[in-house]
Amino acid sequence: MAKFKRRRKSNNLIIYFGLFLISVAFSIKYLYKENLINNNTVVSKLLNDNLGNYHNKISDANFILKYALNLDLKKEEYVFSTNKEEKEPDTLEVSNEKDELEEKEPLVYIYNTHQEEKYLSETLEPYNIDTNVLLASKMLKEYLEDEGLKVIVEEQSVTNLLHSLNLKYGGSYQVSRIFMENASKENPTLRYFIDLHRDSSKYENTTAEIDGEKYAKILFVVGLDHDNYEPNLALAENLRKKIENYNPNLFRGIMKKSGKGVNGIYNQDFSPKTLLMEVGGQYNNISEVNNTLKVLAPILKEFIEDDMK
Repeated sequence: MAKFKRRRKSNNLIIYFGLFLISVAFSIKYLYKENLINNNTVVSKLLNDNLGNYHNKISDANFILKYALNLDLKKEEYVFSTNKEEKEPDTLEVSNEKDELEEKEPLVYIYNTHQEEKYLSETLEPYNIDTNVLLASKMLKEYLEDEGLKVIVEEQSVTNLLHSLNLKYGGSYQVSRIFMENASKENPTLRYFIDLHRDSSKYENTTAEIDGEKYAKILFVVGLDHDNYEPNLALAENLRKKIENYNPNLFRGIMKKSGKGVNGIYNQDFSPKTLLMEVGGQYNNISEVNNTLKVLAPILKEFIEDDMK
């Protein structure tokens, strides 16, 4: 009798296990039928659950520099005192500064007419990050906001709008003009418009070495094919002086363009405070670009303050 009970208990376990396997099989069949999983989605789901925050942050310039390039953006400086009676430093003041920046109206608009111009990408290839001029714009925004300037970076796709308007690559300035006009209408306090590009020249032409560090050189382009180009040229000349005062090796020059075969305007007729700035070239890496943008931000801040007096 005891032997029979053990056999029946064993049979029950087999039946339960069989039912469990059948239920798992039906569940998987249902998920595949409803296209809820496939050969890749289980792994993707696990990755997304664990790396969701990473993917959200991967577009943030600060995150990219810190974790992908092992570079830090400008840090807040703290002064620690040995006098216990003095107020001890905390993060409240930094938070207040950020709140004050949020309350400011945007003054600078950074955009990229040739949004997909790329820098040398070897450093960030493992992260599947495009080291393009849009990334450089976001980095410059971070540095300028560290200086207390409120900045807008245009992130809408130039390529998508080109296609929707049936325009070729040559129509890029028409597209960026649309973005500029919309940004200006939505943010009437915008005063400075920076079109950030990179050059296609040789590495030795676009690179400077200063105190043992490599920098991407800066070049301004001014279009002469509109009636009011003089203020744009004066803007470039005045900013050139500021940059060369920091270090003349950092600046490549001002290229004036007009006539057949070139745009000749570059949307600079939109505002006398419009600047086309090329930072480095196709053979510069993002670290060299970062070095330049880090020193350019305080120069721009000083220039804007002087210009607005």
